[in-house]
Amino acid sequence: MTGHEPKPSPRRLGRAGIAVAAILVAIVLVIFFGRNLWHATEVDEPPPATGQSQQP
Repeated sequence: MTGHEPKPSPRRLGRAGIAVAAILVAIVLVIFFGRNLWHATEVDEPPPATGQSQQP
């Protein structure tokens, strides 16, 4: 480590920032849609039967 490493160009820093933001947005979208799909399957399932609520 000589301390004379070249700094990245502003254009490269901008692209890195955009890439990080895109990855974060993708993670949020995957979690959001995955949770919605999971919730949709939970709502479609019939409620569990209990002995008290069943009529003879």
